[in-house]
Amino acid sequence: MERIEIEKDNLSIDRIEEKCLHCGVCLKTCQSLNNLANKDCLNCGQCLLTCPSGALIPKFTYKQVLNYLHDTNYTLVVLTSPAVRVAIGDEFGYEAGEFLEGKMVSALRNLGFDYVFDTTFGADLTVMEEAYELVEHLKQDKKPLFTSCCPSWVLYMQKYHENDLNYLSTCKSPIAMLGAMVKTYFADFNNIPQDKIITVALTPCVSKKSEMAKYRDIDFVITTRELALMIRECAIDFKALPDSLFDKMLGLGSGAGLIFASSGGVMEAALRTAYYMLNKEKAPQEFYHLTSIRGEKDFVEATIDMKIKKIKIAVVNKIINAQTNYAKLKDYDFVEVMACPGGCVGGGGQPVNTTSKQKEYREERIKTIYNIDNNKNIKESFDNPEIQDAYRSYISKNKVSLHTNHKCNSKLPM
Repeated sequence: MERIEIEKDNLSIDRIEEKCLHCGVCLKTCQSLNNLANKDCLNCGQCLLTCPSGALIPKFTYKQVLNYLHDTNYTLVVLTSPAVRVAIGDEFGYEAGEFLEGKMVSALRNLGFDYVFDTTFGADLTVMEEAYELVEHLKQDKKPLFTSCCPSWVLYMQKYHENDLNYLSTCKSPIAMLGAMVKTYFADFNNIPQDKIITVALTPCVSKKSEMAKYRDIDFVITTRELALMIRECAIDFKALPDSLFDKMLGLGSGAGLIFASSGGVMEAALRTAYYMLNKEKAPQEFYHLTSIRGEKDFVEATIDMKIKKIKIAVVNKIINAQTNYAKLKDYDFVEVMACPGGCVGGGGQPVNTTSKQKEYREERIKTIYNIDNNKNIKESFDNPEIQDAYRSYISKNKVSLHTNHKCNSKLPM
């Protein structure tokens, strides 16, 4: 039976050959999400979630991280993505979608990390930079602007639409932005040499392993599944852990940053801030409940009233739907594309549940994320006091690498 071939230099996905049944499920999964004629791997890792024998796994790097955790010559910093805290419980018998941020932070401290930061802060940074980019596009009547948070979507653009790379936002992803802040802002403030800091990104996404190979600010990427392995191998009783808080400085995120975990979240978060930038006032209440673009619908479009003008937006789930509608995407002002169903909550590095229940688990994670956003005191990225401090005290005065040139990075490790 035909299957997906995993190249030896693939930084995201690995195969245990002796476990492979040659059943072809991985190929069917890939075709249903991507439908690429030449079977190029986009590193989304959805095949890992459907492989019946467990032959396909993330390219594990957690053992290297464990080695560094015992090395006192380095300061170990971990950056935690929003979608991990609503999925890690699947590994330890909790209800689907349970919000376990406090226990997750506590587990990371018990493993030996010196600092635990929230990638939601990085998402807020991305919102600030991308919203400004959108505002400039609107002022110049320039379109489209494509989001650039999903590395598999960026890789698809680099492979199949090289001439259109200027449509992609120049913003780095939240993880890459936060990594840059750790190696500059955090390092300078604490007087720690950059080469003595090891940054570890904890993420639901295996594609981040390939993406971060482009940047020097992230040393390792581990997945939700790898965190669970680390907790078990270090004999930590996850359920017995008390709740713990993120470290200050890079540990506070807004509701807008948190909803990056769900498809439509990047769009909703950016629009909240873009509206403020355009009108110098907070967005109307409907900007905080854009339910029509949430979830995992294949393709959703909407017209949003930004007060000074109305804009057309689109939210796309799965590469196959971006591919099918690609010509149409150029008609919109702002487009979000996520390779994984439901967005990052359904990433290839998340816990493996039975195939029949994966959608149910994603829906519960999404529900939790938006419930937390509803109850957050800080719902906009520009209102995050730690973001304000970072811009005022550092970003405005120092060169921090928050943007990238996608054309320069077109030849990536696959």
